[in-house]
Amino acid sequence: MENEVLLEEKKNREKTFAIKGLIFIFLGITARVFILFFYYYIHMLNPYISWGDVYRNYHYESTEHYPLVSQIFIEIFVFLSFGRFGVFVFWAFFWELVTSLMFYFVIKSFNIKNKGYTFGFFLINPLLFFINIFSLEGCGYHITESFFLFFLFLALIYYPRKERYARYLFYIFLGLSMCIKYYTIPAIGFLFIKFLYEKNWKELKIMAILIVPLLIVLIFLPLFYLPYHYIALVIWNYRGSYVPRFIRALPFLCIFILFILFRLEKSDIFEILVISMVAFGTYLFFSWPFLRWFQSIIFYGILKEREFFRFKLNLGFIKREKIVNNHLLTFCLSFIGVFYSILIIIFYL
Repeated sequence: MENEVLLEEKKNREKTFAIKGLIFIFLGITARVFILFFYYYIHMLNPYISWGDVYRNYHYESTEHYPLVSQIFIEIFVFLSFGRFGVFVFWAFFWELVTSLMFYFVIKSFNIKNKGYTFGFFLINPLLFFINIFSLEGCGYHITESFFLFFLFLALIYYPRKERYARYLFYIFLGLSMCIKYYTIPAIGFLFIKFLYEKNWKELKIMAILIVPLLIVLIFLPLFYLPYHYIALVIWNYRGSYVPRFIRALPFLCIFILFILFRLEKSDIFEILVISMVAFGTYLFFSWPFLRWFQSIIFYGILKEREFFRFKLNLGFIKREKIVNNHLLTFCLSFIGVFYSILIIIFYL
């Protein structure tokens, strides 16, 4: 009898999760569409409001900040805009929406429980919404970030799979994400040390054969015949130059060394990717103080499933058991990130 009651409670809980998930997904997608039309509307009323990165990307005013592959993608979608800036804004919206929807397949590949509920929490995460979509300055789209996340999420979709072809695709897509944005390049050092320590020659060989040639062809060789590509590689050092380079590199070095000493042996590749992006983000923060450098923490919080505790909620007319897990905790802590994002914007305005 007791088992039947527990089973019924579990079914009711899963049904509640499913309903909440559908509501969150609807709200997340609807909010994104609304924000797009909101941007069009406010810029019709006041054309002088900044379009941010979208405007600079369209007019090639910031392409020297980006690696070669990112520049190629920008040129493709500028061409597909047919000379109309409004169309390019739609492409920026489209890529953010596509990468957001792709995360469902990442969740599914990681075999997370209550997939719809988890995905819904991701879509309405306030910090992701604030750093990738909405902006107090006029427009929050960052199309090059979406290009990077597209290939990173493709890599993560294939990461948990055991088939040989999935392993190859994981490293290929990971390598392409490195060529679009440099965020995950420190992972090469972590993985090289880990595979060497574990004597995992097979994984080391696959990584070297698939990732290294991509980096040579798309990042290293262009340095010799594309001057602006060299500028894209070093421009991070020009910004924030008032801080000595040793000080700027210190957080990165501390994370790198401490992770190798105390965590690398027990970590998996996904955790290594997250730490790599966080470590690289600490360096970038001195050039451009954006919290989007650290959004990988949110991905980690969602995909590393863990239940922290439960408690009984008894408010008379409301009696239910509440579960505090990684999804709820990540969502709540994201509001702290939003608060700091607003402070940074106010400070640098």
